[in-house]
Amino acid sequence: MAQALTLPQPRSRPSAWPLVFIWLLAPVLLAILAVAQFELNYVDRIYPGVQALGVDLSGMTQEEALIALEEAAAEYDLPPLALRHGDQVWPLTGEELGVEVDVEQLVAQAFAVGRTGDPWQNLATQWETFRRGERITPLLRVQPGAVTQVIETRTASLNRPVILPRLALSDLQVVMTESRPGQVVDVEATKIAVMERLESGRGGVVDVVVRELPVSETDLETKLASIQALLEQPIVLADPSGDYQFALDPATLYSLLETQEDPSAAAGVRFEIREDALRPIVEGWAEQVARPPLDARFDFDPNTNTLIELSPGVEGYALDVDATIAAIAEAIRNGEHRITLPVKVIQPAVPSNNPQALGIKELISEGTTKFKGSSAARVKNIEVAASKFVGVVIPPGEVFSFNKYVGDITAANGFEDSLIISGNTTAVGVGGGVCQVSTTVFRAAWFGGFPLVERWAHGYVVSWYGKPGLDATIFTPTVDFKFRNTTENYLLIKPIVDKKKGILTFQFYGTKPDWTVETEAPVYSNRVAPPPPLYIEDPELPAGKVVQFDWAVEGLNAVAKRRVIAADGTVLVNDVLKSRYRPWQAKYRFGPGFQPPAGAEVKWAKR
Repeated sequence: MAQALTLPQPRSRPSAWPLVFIWLLAPVLLAILAVAQFELNYVDRIYPGVQALGVDLSGMTQEEALIALEEAAAEYDLPPLALRHGDQVWPLTGEELGVEVDVEQLVAQAFAVGRTGDPWQNLATQWETFRRGERITPLLRVQPGAVTQVIETRTASLNRPVILPRLALSDLQVVMTESRPGQVVDVEATKIAVMERLESGRGGVVDVVVRELPVSETDLETKLASIQALLEQPIVLADPSGDYQFALDPATLYSLLETQEDPSAAAGVRFEIREDALRPIVEGWAEQVARPPLDARFDFDPNTNTLIELSPGVEGYALDVDATIAAIAEAIRNGEHRITLPVKVIQPAVPSNNPQALGIKELISEGTTKFKGSSAARVKNIEVAASKFVGVVIPPGEVFSFNKYVGDITAANGFEDSLIISGNTTAVGVGGGVCQVSTTVFRAAWFGGFPLVERWAHGYVVSWYGKPGLDATIFTPTVDFKFRNTTENYLLIKPIVDKKKGILTFQFYGTKPDWTVETEAPVYSNRVAPPPPLYIEDPELPAGKVVQFDWAVEGLNAVAKRRVIAADGTVLVNDVLKSRYRPWQAKYRFGPGFQPPAGAEVKWAKR
């Protein structure tokens, strides 16, 4: 069987398209690989071309960028920024405005470049940033309070108050001054403009916003007329009885007025009285009006237990200086020309309208001293001093003052020259014998149980007063004897001078208090003998004549005790009265030719 002849088939040539495809795809793949490698390299780094605060942040991590930018921020300053008003310009600095760079936000912005869109947008942004660069504007943190303070400080001179028309005094006339509008810086509006510049990172000039303050309309014509009318007539002040009348004439009124700022007043000012100038005038009036009240004086007849009025109580008067000044000021404000003087009536402390209510009905206590043998002048002074206390009544709770009633120890007050204690010697002076009276009053108070307020012992023991330790000296006006009337009724002081027997007695009348008085006789200690006698040569004395003018007395301490006990046993007063008496030497004057005894102290006349 014949076989078919199979001819060999020709081999086909391979296709070139795969090679072409691979040749074309390779660059793309390489590009993709390159991009992928790029993105991988910058996955946690800032893309190339990004800058901030003059720092190239390319390839930095956020931590590295933060460090770099913090260093740059320390040197950063604002773009030039200033305030302006007219031709005045005030440059501003970041430091005084409290401006700080927000570095963390700036890093976040830099890192976000090329990462905020879809992949193709991000690639495009990354490419443009690489080609042209990206400069991040710094975000600033601003302190509004600091901005406000800077604006207020720099522009303070622009504020100008409104000048209102005012009333003023000029040459006894009231005149109206000119007005002027004001202006004020609108700090808030200016601050907003400054903040916008700061927050956007832009500099430039910010015009200060200024508001005008208009002059408000004021009606001063009526006020002008009323003040002028006030200065055309005097202000008359009189008390209701018509006993006293004073006046402030227009010229005096003008000198007393002044203007004071008062935003609530129509003109922004008000007229006020100058108190420093008015007070002396009113005080002068007060001296004319002043009349002290006179206490009633009484005597008590122990035989009939009758209270006898010696002189009635008389009301006193006093001008209230402060109330007068206030009334004048009110009259000026209201345009008035007549004022009632605020004269106060002062009632006497001891009235006479109801003697029975005084509670003076019996003897409470008395004190006595002897003055027999005193010189005529000393007796006269005792009588004069005692007479000052005739009818004196002390209200309950009040303090008795010896000096208040005895007055000045002067010849004009009825006293004569007699021996007195003066320093370290006994000398002739006005009022010798007055201390006999103060000592007697003291003893009535002491034995009556009345609390002592002030008491002084004599400098040395005085024989007129008997046992030392129960005396009281006075020296007007500084050394006084005082006690308090602690009864619930008035206390009448009655002096009795028995010239024939030489006895002085002071009796206290009132209502016997419910207390008992216990006294102890004085106890003496620390006795000191008197110094040797002193002889003083006196060329004026006849030859051989000797005159003694001081007598020797030993010095000693005296302690007297007293207890005043209430009915319930309460000790009301527990006194320990201490007195210290100096030793006193005898003193003589002698004429020429006399020889002082041996041991005596001698003072010879200068030859």
